[in-house]
This record gives sequence, structure tokens and C-alpha cells, in this order.
Amino acid sequence: MFFLSKTHLGKAKAETLKSRWGCDHYIIHESDGRSGKLLLLWRKEVVIQLNDVSKHFIDVVVRDGDEWRLTGVYGEPSWDHKDQTWGRCARYMVAVRSPGWPWVILTRFYFIMRRKGRACPQGHIQAFQDALANYGLADIGYTGDIFT
Repeated sequence: MFFLSKTHLGKAKAETLKSRWGCDHYIIHESDGRSGKLLLLWRKEVVIQLNDVSKHFIDVVVRDGDEWRLTGVYGEPSWDHKDQTWGRCARYMVAVRSPGWPWVILTRFYFIMRRKGRACPQGHIQAFQDALANYGLADIGYTGDIFT
């Protein structure tokens, strides 16, 4: 399974990428020119039920022997509105909380670390920490490339 944000891909390019990566299915929210570029690809061994798709997220239930939620998030592109990403995620989580299912949220968190070579504003860091604490989120870590 692959989740890409800010892809600049339309359906034709998504089809090409799907074939190149050996995937069988995809969900896309095409770009409106500057935002909302999301793509989720997966293989036939995994059953995906689409809950919702918008320019800010793709939300699905994954059935691969177990049931769990996967939400791929594309945050606000403007630095002045980054905190809205966490508010949107929080409202969405409260509205559609799954009964006891594990929930994986994928997004690009690098903005917490850098802002054009400068430190991220404390308000953005605090909003991120508040979202983690208030909604029981935890960093599950990763292994691999620094861009994972």
C-alpha cells in the first residue's frame, strides 16, 4: 500500500504509476491546480473500503486479516493555516471514531522540524503536541529512507 500527497498526478498518470508499482487499485483526489493532490494505491490482497475522500484526506477501512483505519492527510499548504490541519483531523477523529480499531494517520510531519531553514514556530509545535496528547496518537516510528 502506498499513500502519496502533493502528487501533481491526474488519473492517467495514476494508472501508469499503479501498473509500474504492481498495484491493482487506487483512490485519487486530483489536483485543483494548487492543492488536494492525494493518491492511495494498493494490491488486490488487501480489501479497502472507502469512507471519505477530500482535498485534505483519504480515509479508508483496511481489511487484511484484521480491520483497521488508515487516513492519509494532506495538511494546509500555507504556514499561516498549518494549525487548521490538526483541528480538522481532531474533528474528523471525534466524528467517525472506529470502535476499538487501530488507526494509522499518514502525513508529512517534516514541517515540524523545518521552515525554510528556520525553526518551526512554537505555536505549530504546540498544536501538534496537543493533537497527539488529546486524541491518543503516538508516533509508531519507521525504518528506512529518511524520506519515509
